[in-house]
Amino acid sequence: MPWSPTGGNGHSAMVVQPAEPAQLARPANESESVLFQSLILSHAGSAQVIVPWSARAQELGARRIGQERGISLLQAAWARQSPSQPFNRQELALLGSFFEYHSLPADREIIQQDEYGDYMMVQLNGVMAVERAGPNGQPVRMAETHVGDLIGEMSLLDQGLRFSSCVSLTPCELAVLTRDGLDEMMHNQAQLAARLVLLLARKLSVRLRAVSSKLK
Repeated sequence: MPWSPTGGNGHSAMVVQPAEPAQLARPANESESVLFQSLILSHAGSAQVIVPWSARAQELGARRIGQERGISLLQAAWARQSPSQPFNRQELALLGSFFEYHSLPADREIIQQDEYGDYMMVQLNGVMAVERAGPNGQPVRMAETHVGDLIGEMSLLDQGLRFSSCVSLTPCELAVLTRDGLDEMMHNQAQLAARLVLLLARKLSVRLRAVSSKLK
């Protein structure tokens, strides 16, 4: 409730205002947007330590790809993932409108271990190495990415520390979804955003189970 500076007796007074019609009933898509934004928590640390994609792209000399070509590459890349991804071609075109598309040369550290991030990538072509520093500080290769793979999705959701580094082994083209892009999707296409978040959660669950099985 809003407060007026002073009442008639010189003391602070509370002014009760009737709710506006828009406050009484929000559109369904707005309610869904608020719901999913509340489910995805922001990192509690200072935003200054987060490395945004705009800064990393400039640092790496990334070149922007046109959206039409980028969406076409995304559709082709995720067509290979069926049936593990739930989007048809038309839905991918809509989903892809919230991504940015970039090309990068080989030998670029696109994600750095232990930095804070707020974006994820979809591998459209090329190959990247997933590396983590070993006990002696030297990078140990954990995996190589393939077309259609998701990279960095955990930090997109929680803006937390990157678990590993990603280095381009060949020239690569990438679809990049930033936190701002995800927020925009939640506001304008809440159901589509919910399905994407569910896809990310499933992939993270599979990854966690794989790690857990290795620890047994």
